[in-house]
Amino acid sequence: MGYEAGKVVMDTDVLIDYLRGKNPAVEVVRRLAEQGAELATTAVNVFELSWGAARLGRMREVEDLVEALTVLDLTVKEALKAGEEIAYLSSIGLTVEIRDVLIGVIARENGYTLLTGNTRHFRVLRGLEVVPYRR
Repeated sequence: MGYEAGKVVMDTDVLIDYLRGKNPAVEVVRRLAEQGAELATTAVNVFELSWGAARLGRMREVEDLVEALTVLDLTVKEALKAGEEIAYLSSIGLTVEIRDVLIGVIARENGYTLLTGNTRHFRVLRGLEVVPYRR
């Protein structure tokens, strides 16, 4: 997959595929766990997951998954850094979805790599290590 185990934040797309039992998500998560990676997501990803799951009546699955992961919160530190980052991106003419900025900054500020299928959304964030997830 092109990355080593360590501290990995899984983006919403990876987690959705995992919950649906789809490969390669199941295989990636299994491999990372076997390698001793610290598997995490952010509170923003939990929000995105619960938004979809609540509409489908599948909240328990999300709750069970979240219990098994480290969930990184949005603290004042990350909020300030995210504000700086989105102002910078705007100053150079880039528009990035605020949820993606929050997810990326939370991961970066906590020393995590971000595993995502949406690399173009995150590669513009300064100092964030992004690893592509391919479906």
